[in-house]
Amino acid sequence: MLQLTEIERASGYIDLNETTFFVFDSSLYNLNPNHVVVTGEFRGWDQDMQDPDWTLTRSGQVPTIWTLAVPRSSTKAIRPSSPFKFRIDDGQWIDPHALAVNKQSGNLIYRMGEKPARLRAEMLGNGTISVSLDALPEVSDFDPADFRLTNAVGRDVPLQSFKAQGSTIGVLTPAEAIDRNRVYYLEYPAMNLRTLCRRDGWMRHLQSSKPLGAEVAEDGSQTTFRLFAPRATDVRLYLYEQAEDEKESKQLAMVRDEDGIWESSVDSDLHGIYYDFSVHGPSDPGNYFYETHPVRISDPYARVSVDSFGKCRVWRATKPATPLKNGRPAMEDVVAYEVHVEDFTLDLPVDEDIKGTFAAMTKTGLVNDSGAPVGFDHLKRLGVNVIHLMPVQEYLHYPDDVWQEAFADDPYMIKAGVHKSNYQWGYRTTHAFAIETRYRTKGTPHGAQRDQFRDMVQAFHDHDMAVIIDLVPNHTGENMDGRHYLFNFNAIDLPYYHRTDEDLNHIGPFGNEIKTEDRPMVQRWLIDQCKDLIAEFGIDGFRIDLAGQIDKASLIKLREALDPDVIIYGEPWIAPSDPDVAANPDWSWYKSDAPITYFQDGARNAFKGPTSDPTIKATDRGFAGGDASQRHNVQLAISNGFDDEVVPNRGINYLDIHDNWTLADQFATTDWDGRKGVDEGPYKVAAGLLMTSLGPIVVHGGTEMMRSKGLFPNQEVTKLLPDGMLVYHGKKDSYNLRNANLFLWQNAGIDPEKDPASHQYTNMINYWRGLIELRQSDHGRCLRVGTKPGDDYIQWILPANAHHLGYIIDASMMVLVNTANDDATFQNVALPAGKWRMVANDSVVDVNGVARGRDAILRGARLHDVTVPKTSLKIFVKD
Repeated sequence: MLQLTEIERASGYIDLNETTFFVFDSSLYNLNPNHVVVTGEFRGWDQDMQDPDWTLTRSGQVPTIWTLAVPRSSTKAIRPSSPFKFRIDDGQWIDPHALAVNKQSGNLIYRMGEKPARLRAEMLGNGTISVSLDALPEVSDFDPADFRLTNAVGRDVPLQSFKAQGSTIGVLTPAEAIDRNRVYYLEYPAMNLRTLCRRDGWMRHLQSSKPLGAEVAEDGSQTTFRLFAPRATDVRLYLYEQAEDEKESKQLAMVRDEDGIWESSVDSDLHGIYYDFSVHGPSDPGNYFYETHPVRISDPYARVSVDSFGKCRVWRATKPATPLKNGRPAMEDVVAYEVHVEDFTLDLPVDEDIKGTFAAMTKTGLVNDSGAPVGFDHLKRLGVNVIHLMPVQEYLHYPDDVWQEAFADDPYMIKAGVHKSNYQWGYRTTHAFAIETRYRTKGTPHGAQRDQFRDMVQAFHDHDMAVIIDLVPNHTGENMDGRHYLFNFNAIDLPYYHRTDEDLNHIGPFGNEIKTEDRPMVQRWLIDQCKDLIAEFGIDGFRIDLAGQIDKASLIKLREALDPDVIIYGEPWIAPSDPDVAANPDWSWYKSDAPITYFQDGARNAFKGPTSDPTIKATDRGFAGGDASQRHNVQLAISNGFDDEVVPNRGINYLDIHDNWTLADQFATTDWDGRKGVDEGPYKVAAGLLMTSLGPIVVHGGTEMMRSKGLFPNQEVTKLLPDGMLVYHGKKDSYNLRNANLFLWQNAGIDPEKDPASHQYTNMINYWRGLIELRQSDHGRCLRVGTKPGDDYIQWILPANAHHLGYIIDASMMVLVNTANDDATFQNVALPAGKWRMVANDSVVDVNGVARGRDAILRGARLHDVTVPKTSLKIFVKD
């Protein structure tokens, strides 16, 4: 048995006798996992949770200790300064413990500070090669004969001179001209080191401000096409009359400028014409040019894409929605509602031609069989002020004909509602400037979705709801599900647009990672799509998927490029897979130096427990579900007081979100299936904690009506298409299961007296509605705080029983929480002077007051004993 100090256990590893032991102590995190793996740079951040080589084993002597031995002489040996992280159960990422001395950018670091011997090389614009040597003798001791330069096929390239430029950097001059567009490798044979000569030395300076894509002149006199393809030797443009045409009506040569922009103009208005390109170049590693992969590719800046696999269409700029009449909400005022267009609209009582479309999102006057308002009217009544749309940029769907041939009669796929067409959440963007084809009204032409999307934004604006969209710059649609498609970036210049390994293959746990650092035109692509969505549709902000993989400098530049009132938040976790990016403090970031607002998973875990598969209600559902050990963390979550949160606006609080389990399933009465019943008392406590926390919040759409994914248990199922495998994970990751995610609108308004087996759907919806109204009211102003308040802003009430928690915010709102299974009396509660009115109890939230009699009104400047029923809360406000 390893004898470890607490610091060593928090560090995640120990080296003993030429063996590295990874160590995970679940007691440090108040977790009880059934499965633990380690992943990191040494695995290419592999997401496989079942790989036995990286699975830890539970100690028989100390059940909270999990270990994995990796001999340093094995092929799995870990390189010093390698980032790593633990994952448990269904894939929950574990952030470094506060005691860890080896944490950086949200990861643990193996042998932090040590530099392995390493050779790096960059081709510069003048034909020389910059060389850096880590943990080697000073470069002044070298001459050209110490190195070997070869091209992609292994031919030696003679070297003329080596000039030191400091202690670790030098410049090699080849004896013959090298082509910076081609592939070269540099070796240092004395230490058996070999490295790719990367092109960063000139690509970091390559940029252009010319408009990209297809642009029609305002007077219609000309249409200009531009494509950035810096290493292409030739680009050809093809025009078509119809989307289905196999033969182009016209082929045009494009001309390259000095910045890598290929351009062609036609002296006419080509609005509505279809087009694509072929991109040509050498057959080196990492290249997918037409010569070796003869396919025509689409425009990454196209305004219209025909279902990703099809052609692009020339389209004029769209006139945007008018702005919100009262302006965008400040970040601290944000109550966002995350929603997927198809999930929200497929079960609505609307015509078939608009089910699953933008048009159905804002259809008014809809009611279900119980007469309850559904769809758009439900949102208006709920009171949220930001609609957070899951991806609406064109994203990967597999072609319907191929799909139906494979799955039309498959029982599992029929149950999932995916036997006729592929369903996706959309985290696989293929064309960032195009709007999703399948969200347009059925029967309308390609491109009509742009106006339909704008009209939807306008409808939300007209009812004082801002609209933000999920931006998905990473794991683009070209490399999802183990595929390698050639839609655009992969074929135009894979190593320019993406992070790669030494063999110029994609890296990253999700198929690919966009390379915004050292690539001004990729950084511009990120910024341009945001500016375009604002300029052409009136979008109010963005949630950035896998934002932690985007370099910090680019996110700062994005923030600066947009108006300061544009809402931006994103995921901080999952660091860049390129170790040079992860190690660069100007690029890598995590919560403490976040350039944007980030999802505060610390609050989520404190309020309702972790996202992994729960097994014990008392410990796996956070403070709201009865885990008293989380009381202190709830205090941090309420105050946005985690160490990394400088101000309340730094983190956005939430309970559940599209990923992982829904709150209803986590708080289910039976079988972790919210359809069978929900422990509604603790569920309301979780809602109350969220809604009385400082700073911005985001709600998973449908949580207010106890939406469940229980239709599909946690069971992995694989299916086959002709080009590869598909994996279905069940409710823990339902991104491709249509019926698991549906809004079941008939549930709204069900009368439990007539249907005693039913949930209290109407009461729960009204409870959430009341909490949102309270938060948005004058009384809730004390919660909407963006700057750091004083230390006495929140007065805590901490009874001896850790299931009980009270807090008085800004001397104007009091919340008393009881998560125990019996009633609790908070004794000698001292309220500031004034008249205090109860606005929430275990069944009702009403800003005008919820009860008469005992506790309905409390007088300040005196002591009170206040009883709170089991698993409930009470909220009071000062008039």
